[in-house]
Amino acid sequence: MRQPTTRQRVASLAVAVSAIGGFAFATAGTAQSATPQNGTLESSEFGLYHNSGRGGCVHDLIYDDKTFSNNRFKGKSTCNGYGDTVNDATASYWNRSVLQYCVYTDADYEGAWGSLDPGYSGDASRTFRNKLSSAHWGKCG
Repeated sequence: MRQPTTRQRVASLAVAVSAIGGFAFATAGTAQSATPQNGTLESSEFGLYHNSGRGGCVHDLIYDDKTFSNNRFKGKSTCNGYGDTVNDATASYWNRSVLQYCVYTDADYEGAWGSLDPGYSGDASRTFRNKLSSAHWGKCG
């Protein structure tokens, strides 16, 4: 019986590794990903809450939002703030993203701004409470 050459062994190993990697890549997409603006704050999202203490309805996003005036708080129809505009109506937030989020008191990333590190959760300060109008991830200012 003929023994495989080193080149054949390496080629067989490469095919096996590619097959395993391809399988892992194909199955990685089956995990549920975050769905923005569905009223449920999921991992990797940034949430703006209608009430203090992360209470009431939430506006959940995973992207930049130049103006909150066209967004509504969502969640269970019984949550406080359901259907209200997000603009100038946020009392608390939770950054479940791995990125820093920047919040602004005016649309188009204008006005006073603050940064919220990944994992941060808390009530809005007097400067920002019920005054937020836009947000984006990345560098602030």
